[in-house]
Amino acid sequence: MRLILAIVLGKFIAYFTKLLKIGGGSAAPGLYALKICPSLVEQLSKHIPKNVVITGTNGKTTTAKMLAHFAESSGLKVIRNHTGSNLERGIASTLIANYQLLTTNYQLGIWELDEAAFNSVVPKLNPDVIVFLNIFRDQLDRYGEINTVLKNWQETLKKLPTETKIIINGDDANLLKLVAGFKGKVQKFGVKDFKIEGEDIVHKKEQRYLDFEAKNVKLDGLNSSNFYLQTTNYQLPTTLPLPGIYHIYDALAAFACASNLELPIHQFTNSLTHYKPAFGRVEKFDWGYIFLIKNPAGATQVFETIAPNIKSNDTLLLALNDNLADGTDVSWIWDAVFEKLLTPSLRAPAKQSQSRLPRRSAPRNDVIVSGSRAYDLAVRLKYAGFDPETITVESDLQNAFKQARGGLQGKLFILPTYTAMMELQSILTKTGVKKHYWEEK
Repeated sequence: MRLILAIVLGKFIAYFTKLLKIGGGSAAPGLYALKICPSLVEQLSKHIPKNVVITGTNGKTTTAKMLAHFAESSGLKVIRNHTGSNLERGIASTLIANYQLLTTNYQLGIWELDEAAFNSVVPKLNPDVIVFLNIFRDQLDRYGEINTVLKNWQETLKKLPTETKIIINGDDANLLKLVAGFKGKVQKFGVKDFKIEGEDIVHKKEQRYLDFEAKNVKLDGLNSSNFYLQTTNYQLPTTLPLPGIYHIYDALAAFACASNLELPIHQFTNSLTHYKPAFGRVEKFDWGYIFLIKNPAGATQVFETIAPNIKSNDTLLLALNDNLADGTDVSWIWDAVFEKLLTPSLRAPAKQSQSRLPRRSAPRNDVIVSGSRAYDLAVRLKYAGFDPETITVESDLQNAFKQARGGLQGKLFILPTYTAMMELQSILTKTGVKKHYWEEK
């Protein structure tokens, strides 16, 4: 009776949330339904034959969408928390929204989970496969140091059945510590000859046995990445329609998971031809791009990816918020390497000892900073070597976006933190640029 009441309440909240256009019903329905029936996730997820959990600091949404895209291309009916709401309430909301179909339609559940929520929610989902993407510093006010996160993961794995299949990023030395704490099967993936700046990277050759590896990587600007996907039995030439080394890691994780689910993996590369990125993650428009940034490692990877493609007439719009979902501690921006974004036209002029340099008569809006902590961001850019005269501060994101588009000569690169990205989605919807983010699958 409590379960039925919780589902009815959740559907009621979801309906009015969308009707009043105050959200997509991705969190609130589950939040209140769980107060009535705390076991809702455990009870409803049992109706799904196979479940997959994807966790880590960066790449959860992209990996989950990529796996879902491939599974659906292979004929499976997939349910997942596609809006990126990755706490238990987000999973509960998804299950509630699809309740009528759970017992008949869905064959695979793909759930991305917040690093901390992982420990309490995984036992309720009882997944067949768990993917650990990486572990970097992220929101110290919520998670603490990475050693704390890792220790909690280790304790959780000890409680899972040995039949659970574990897949980890074999290039992340911290994740290798999970192997010792789990007695079941563990597989590793990685990228040859590339390293992502982070907390601890594997260097010793003898430590780096990988079950799935990307070799002969060639990056094609902001268009795609080409590589050979190597396993113990075969090699697949792969074109990934996403830029950046970090997306290759996501593709490897999705492929490894598909392999463990016994999907027709030789069709994986063909399915990528029609793959479209999740909202805010390399989201492409005629006028530019949106790249989500939220922590030092992830932001630096984005900077490395876009920097070679920034032209002198392009505009940067960066938005930094300090809401709960972003992390209230924004000191991470001092560890993100904003210096990688510097172009000759943005660089501060060399100091002259005898006289002041004349100010520009008509400075361009090369960089616009926005969000609740826009001034913090402006200071960080100044210390990164940006010419202060190229930086415009506009805390209101809607005004900042309008200003950036209004004087645009080249492409616009928008780099928002999480809640700024969600606000931007609302702005894009209101202006008719795109549909609601929760309608994108």
